Parts: sequence; structure tokens; C-alpha cells
Amino acid sequence: MTNDHQLQVLQLFVRHQARIKGFIVSLIGDFAAAEDVLQETFLVVQEKADSFELGSNFLAWSFQIARFQVMKAQARHNRTADRFSPETIEALAASVPLEPFDETKLAVLPGCLEKLAPQARRIVDLFYQNEHKPREIAGMLNWTPAAVSVALSRARTFLRACIERQLSGASP
Repeated sequence: MTNDHQLQVLQLFVRHQARIKGFIVSLIGDFAAAEDVLQETFLVVQEKADSFELGSNFLAWSFQIARFQVMKAQARHNRTADRFSPETIEALAASVPLEPFDETKLAVLPGCLEKLAPQARRIVDLFYQNEHKPREIAGMLNWTPAAVSVALSRARTFLRACIERQLSGASP
């Protein structure tokens, strides 16, 4: 591996750092823990930079590394009450889009939010507007943190599909 190659990979990480951290937060729901996992992910990306093929999908590659770092962090901290199974982490990871965000999607988001089921809308509002962690939301709703995270994942999937339908001109 050349130093130039490693530098390019690290520049990609810096460019996509916010998306990678968002992905990690969506899996663990704890902003402080997400920062630690992000740093661990950076170290692994740096270590494995030579295995990344420039021009391929950096986000998919880095999300894969981040997903494994989330599972390692959960195992290390032995979080049994709010720990996701590897299957849940896989399902949540699969729901995250890899394409860049298009500003036109923001314009149709309010209409799609109105179409969410009331409980899903409440969870989305608590998480995104009030910045509550899944563990806090779980306490408010008498749910498990894993159930809250799955509900958030389903709401995001619904919103993504709704936005795509709106932009394609299809019926809601």
C-alpha cells in the first residue's frame, strides 16, 4: 500500500465521518458510546486501508467495519439489558441508505411524517426532535430499547419509501 492510497482512504473517512457516526448511533442509540465506536472504526479503517479498493463504495465498506465495532463494543461492555442481537444489528444496518442525501427529499419529508402511524411518529419525534436515546424512550413507553430501535428503523424505512414515492410521482 502506498502512503497516497492510505491518505485517500483516510480523507474518505473524514468526508463521510458524520454519516458513519449517524450509522453507529442508529445501531446503539448512545451518543457517547457512538463517539468511542467511531474512533475505533477510524483505527480499523486506517489499519485496513490497503484492503479498500479506491472507486468502490466507501460507505458500505466503512459501515461494515462500524457494524463489527458496535458488536465488539457491546460484547466488551456486556450490555445485556439493551444489547441487540447480531441479527437485530444486521437488520438495522440493512435499513441505512448508502446513497448521498438529496435536498429535494427534505421538501417532501413533512408530508411523509404525517402519514406515519401515531406511535411511530411519537418515537421519531422523541428521538430526532427531543434527542432522547432509545433507552430513555423505552422507559417512557414501557418498551425495551431494542424494540424502540427496531421501531425507529421501520419508521425510517417507511419514510424513505414514502419520500421515494413522492419524488417519483407515484400515489402515496
